[in-house]
Amino acid sequence: MAAAHKGAISFGLVHIPIELYKTTQPNEIAFNQLCKDTHERVRYKKYCPSCSKEIKNDDIVKGYQYEKDRYVIMSQEEIDSLKA
Repeated sequence: MAAAHKGAISFGLVHIPIELYKTTQPNEIAFNQLCKDTHERVRYKKYCPSCSKEIKNDDIVKGYQYEKDRYVIMSQEEIDSLKA
């Protein structure tokens, strides 16, 4: 483990090298969303309200909204070419 800080304490002819190390670690907890009654994991469906049907990933495109309900549709290749 690399030292977070290196220094020294010195008084008179005594020189004591000091290294400080981080001793904390992330304690993040991830939760899943469950049904209150059955305790099964919640699933999310991609649904189009205009078509009244579930949409597959192959049927989804990306678009940039320039006005309310108006979009410029872009392919993944066009998005990749814009990246610096």
